[in-house]
Amino acid sequence: MANKTKPDIPAEQEIRFWMRTPAITINLAAPLSEALVLMREHDIRRLPVVVDTGELRGIITQGDIRGADIMRVAGLDPVDIAQALRNVKVYEVMSENPISVTPETSLREAALLMIENKIGGLPVVDDQNRVIGIITESDLFEALVQQLESHPRF
Repeated sequence: MANKTKPDIPAEQEIRFWMRTPAITINLAAPLSEALVLMREHDIRRLPVVVDTGELRGIITQGDIRGADIMRVAGLDPVDIAQALRNVKVYEVMSENPISVTPETSLREAALLMIENKIGGLPVVDDQNRVIGIITESDLFEALVQQLESHPRF
């Protein structure tokens, strides 16, 4: 069924075709240390922050946690830094109410949102605001490369 508020776009230009799923998320009450571990473990730079039901409440990025590296460079004891990261909760440093998209959002619209808001990724949510994926700059570049390869004249 076509959406009357948006022009029809080819399915391969919708977020659903390019988003990473399932998204790695973190609970808003988790310690920062857990967020850091997840980011390193999965080689990602941002985590959608959710409540127990999976609903989006915020986003936390490496930049939000970067203070730990500053503390280390400043000469603070790594044990003290680790303790601090366990004591601070994700909700204390996350960005609240992040911009999000749906699986039907076009790649173009997602790219424009990222450019206009100077952000590198968008949580993808369902109609209940539950996180079901994430779309990042890397995903958009991959889509662009595939588009360029399928149209050699570009």
